[in-house]
Amino acid sequence: MIDMALYDRIKIMKEVEGLSQREIARNLGISRNTVSKYLKQKEPPTLAVRQRSYGKKEYSEETQRILPVIDQWLLEDQKHWVKQKHTAARVYQRLVEEYNFKGSASNIRKLVARRRQKQKEVFIPLEFQLGLQFQFDWGEADIILSGRTQRIFLFCLQLSSSRLRFVRAYAHQKQEAFLDGFVHAFEFLGGVPVEGLLDNLKTAVEKILEGRHRLEQEAFIALQAHYGFKATFANPRRGNEKGRIEGTVGYVRRNTLVPFPDVQSLDELNDYLLEWCQKEAEHVRVPHTDETVAQVWAREKLTLHPLPETPFEACQLVSCQVNQLSLIHVETNQYSVPCVYVGQAVWVKKFVDHLVIVAQNQVIAEYPRSYERNQLFTRLDHYLEALLKKPRAIRDALPFQSPQIPEVFRQFHRKMREAEGAAGDRKFIRLLLLHRDLGMATLTEALTEAERRQNFTYEAVYEIIQQVTGNVTRLAGQTSEALQGYKVKVTDISQYRQLVRG
Repeated sequence: MIDMALYDRIKIMKEVEGLSQREIARNLGISRNTVSKYLKQKEPPTLAVRQRSYGKKEYSEETQRILPVIDQWLLEDQKHWVKQKHTAARVYQRLVEEYNFKGSASNIRKLVARRRQKQKEVFIPLEFQLGLQFQFDWGEADIILSGRTQRIFLFCLQLSSSRLRFVRAYAHQKQEAFLDGFVHAFEFLGGVPVEGLLDNLKTAVEKILEGRHRLEQEAFIALQAHYGFKATFANPRRGNEKGRIEGTVGYVRRNTLVPFPDVQSLDELNDYLLEWCQKEAEHVRVPHTDETVAQVWAREKLTLHPLPETPFEACQLVSCQVNQLSLIHVETNQYSVPCVYVGQAVWVKKFVDHLVIVAQNQVIAEYPRSYERNQLFTRLDHYLEALLKKPRAIRDALPFQSPQIPEVFRQFHRKMREAEGAAGDRKFIRLLLLHRDLGMATLTEALTEAERRQNFTYEAVYEIIQQVTGNVTRLAGQTSEALQGYKVKVTDISQYRQLVRG
């Protein structure tokens, strides 16, 4: 079909210049039949007419034979992973092998493109009620942490109505980070929406059941019960169902982490991300309104479920056995506990940034969380009862060599050992026990002063402690003044003999 410019030229040459069809064909270099056809045609060949004419072309019988097959394959592809679907080349290959197709590969490519266009899913614009829903997803990004490039994970949550965003960075996506993110997010929001929409994460879902039903992780159920919201889950591989948050992850990465932020800790990065969320809400407008995110959020905040009095304990609970070295294994690292628990089972609460070790409903130890591998963390206080029975081990005890123990302790012990031998070991361990009542700082001050006086005895340190604390108490092993004049008579056995005879 000719275009409008050529059609206009034919009409001008015929009706204005009065040329014959043969002359028009010769001048324009086209067929006389073409000239005759368009002079007789009442409707000019506009774009709409040309498209309608081309669309009237029928498929060949060979193509019509395999059309239902292609449509079925493309429909099944919509249920599968986007990276593992039919290509046009694969469609053609299967048609030839399985259906003895005789057509060309180029025609199949055009056909597949047209059929996919017809099968595209229709989406419905949504408008959420205030306080109804939040959406959540994880994202990844690289930063410079303490001079080294490191991959981090972004906990991203967004309110569906006001579009308010909350972002927090973690070193991993383990369950404790997953739970901790919600605790901080709800505190930032100032309340809790009715429901949350998220993917089928292993930290939330133990098993996918039929339809929308899920067998959820116990810790995530406890989080929902604590804050009073209901989790709903998107269908597998259907990210469009949580369209609010899908775009947020990339938006945050491009607008906050390019170029790579150079920070010394994740706390520093999280302060920056929280400030960015607040500033972003002040100037970004909610689509199709004249209000900013912050303005709509101010109204939505009033509709949120109030926060509970205490935050959720966002941790993973695991059981550990205390070995003969008074150590427990947590992932690849080892941590000491008081030696009285050797051979017993204890519980470890794994928080994002610290560990809490519990036995018999009491906290027996706490440590900062380490994400290094094969590390050993010990505390001298955990071994003092054992050292009372084995005082000679104090010199070579690993916890005693820790950099956390001031050097004055080791120097003082050497002097006491030189002066009193094994008795010096026992007395020094008794000094170490005093830190439980006095605190490490006071005991360090007392040892430092005794060393300055060059008096390396238990009694000298105890006297200095009394001066420092202002408490005049009886030294262990001394007799109180009230009992000094009291005398106990020696038992007279003859009196017993008299009693027997009687």
